[in-house]
Amino acid sequence: MPVLLQIIGTVLVVIALADIYLTVLHPRAESSLLSIAVARGMWWLFCSATQGLPKRRDRFLSYAGSTIIVTLIGVWVVLLLLGFALIIWTGLGTAIQAEQGETPTDFATAIYYVGFSLATLGTGDLVPQTTVYRLLIVLKSILGFSVFTLTLSYFVSVYNNLTSRNTVALSLHHRTADTADSAELLARLAADNNITTLHQDISEIARNLTGLLESNNSYPVLLYFRYRQAYYALPRIAYLTMDTATLIRSALDQKQYRSVTESSGTAELWFGGIHLLEELCQTLLPKVRIQSQEPNEPRWREHYYQALERLRAEGIKTTNDPEAGADSYISMRHQWAPYLAKLMKYMVYEPRRVTPAEY
Repeated sequence: MPVLLQIIGTVLVVIALADIYLTVLHPRAESSLLSIAVARGMWWLFCSATQGLPKRRDRFLSYAGSTIIVTLIGVWVVLLLLGFALIIWTGLGTAIQAEQGETPTDFATAIYYVGFSLATLGTGDLVPQTTVYRLLIVLKSILGFSVFTLTLSYFVSVYNNLTSRNTVALSLHHRTADTADSAELLARLAADNNITTLHQDISEIARNLTGLLESNNSYPVLLYFRYRQAYYALPRIAYLTMDTATLIRSALDQKQYRSVTESSGTAELWFGGIHLLEELCQTLLPKVRIQSQEPNEPRWREHYYQALERLRAEGIKTTNDPEAGADSYISMRHQWAPYLAKLMKYMVYEPRRVTPAEY
């Protein structure tokens, strides 16, 4: 029995340390051990709790990201406490003794002893008597200090990346003149038909999108930071970038703007956006069922024609064949619309909040 308890304790400690390593030191979404499962579970609880409170849903869900981080760290601490407590429990009263009086041998005392050493506070009123247990307390103190340091660095990294994501979201929102309309964004990017400026702006947005892709892949918990303001929404960022790339490839005159439509910046914007949506849906999101996107085609077509009118009003030369352009736009949109629909459904966003210009 004592050996079995120590084996179980060792397994718990190894699981905690492995997840800390994978989450903090090797931050890739596909290599998570516990963190993504904990995040999904907490998100499910938040979403379930708001089903009957639609008016307060946005406010309540805005606390999910921070709560998930606290919960994840709590899981790590609990696993380390329980694991080491099981390892040293059988040594209470023999290999570990109280400085004065009789040594308690209950499990709570084992947790108390482990908590002191993990917090690098010493051993309290319990003292190890053998070499093995003295070395074990040194190991626990080193691990406790390391976990504290790694957790602090994880906090800083997550919130730095979150600030960067919010900056990208606000930049896109204000570039659309606060309309969340990709046609408005493209019209302002291509104003005065300045090809050089258009290249630079597209490349800048594409680089920001690539950075966003990498930060979400490294810190999957970022997905669960859902603010009340829709302009911070990750689906809104994905929509604006992908729809802008789609309009560039289908609405602009291919002769005059060929250097733009075939540029590396436009390619990065298109494929980077697809990559971001694929990563989120295939790696982080559980299986989310959505309806076919074909019923949305009339609305997409109307949105495309409205985009053409907005571009022409700005003096931007558009495609000579609007019907063919609309067909091309719809075909390309089908490549990313299902991913966006899954993301919106999982994050509990109504389509009107993500794509208000289309309604």
